[in-house]
Amino acid sequence: GNHRIATRAVPEKLELMDTSGCVFNVQRYCVHDGAGIRTTVFLKGCPLRCTWCHNPETQRTGKEFYYYPDRCTHCGRCAEICPTGASRIIRTSEGQAALLLNRGLCEACMQCVPRCLSNARCIAGQEMSFEEILKEVLSDKPFYVNSGGGVTISGGDPLLFPEFTLTLAKYLKKENVNVAIETACFPRWKVIEPLLDYVDLFIVDLKSLNPEKHEEIIGWPLEPIIENIRLLIESGAAIRIHLPIVPGFNDSDNDFEDYIRFLEGYADRLDGVDILNYHTYGEGKYTFLGRDDDYEFKGVEENPTEKLLPLARGLKQAKITSVTVGGMVGITQGKCGPVKHVA
Repeated sequence: GNHRIATRAVPEKLELMDTSGCVFNVQRYCVHDGAGIRTTVFLKGCPLRCTWCHNPETQRTGKEFYYYPDRCTHCGRCAEICPTGASRIIRTSEGQAALLLNRGLCEACMQCVPRCLSNARCIAGQEMSFEEILKEVLSDKPFYVNSGGGVTISGGDPLLFPEFTLTLAKYLKKENVNVAIETACFPRWKVIEPLLDYVDLFIVDLKSLNPEKHEEIIGWPLEPIIENIRLLIESGAAIRIHLPIVPGFNDSDNDFEDYIRFLEGYADRLDGVDILNYHTYGEGKYTFLGRDDDYEFKGVEENPTEKLLPLARGLKQAKITSVTVGGMVGITQGKCGPVKHVA
């Protein structure tokens, strides 16, 4: 279409940042995070506080660990090395050894994780240098070329680390790799603008168009997000909108009408819209991270796909070319949209 392509000449000599990012995961062979086969780099840290988040391990910037009680043998190796007494071995009334974990005392030194012989503890997030990240993502370059894929920088939210994200995008562009960024577009425009020359696709999460609800529930004002979407589109950037539809939060007829009315104004300038149904996959993660209290959607069931079809049809009628339910970008995109889902 009429989108700008990120083609800025990258300087011959780029100084590698002597920095590392807390990366939650580098996931290969992704098909949901942009066109073609992609590798997605998940940075750890997000300023928003969506109470249904299914990736709670990407919210905080610091290290955390999962604890899987069913794998624990209560051997006490973690307690022996714990400097704060967060892990202690106690005796049950039957006289058996049992591990008591008090995360309130934990200082995240992570010494206990390698001591565990039963994989009952795993680190959520790892420090990776630029060299390590580049080596990992560029190893799949032939797949990107053959499938029209590339690398997606996601999170958390990568714009929480603008310098890191910009430098990574520059390096990937130097290697002629297609770059996508998945973001809630929360910061000031001056943070986003430098990325225009190096990012081929902005995938923007739009969680609600109700300003009060957005600020109260998500903890961030809506206005700068809407303004950034407008500026991205006016800059000619390729932009794809993700609509996470959450029971009781943004799944009413009014919410759907708001989305259709807003996006209709940009119909011919959007790469497409992906409607993402809330799911419960993340529920167990809160328990394993010791953060049960953070999850407010316990017992909330997923909406049936049919519930999302009026929104999908409305977006199609608004002349948005590519509308998917489930976000299989590149597989369901095209002039007729996902026939399977949208009549």
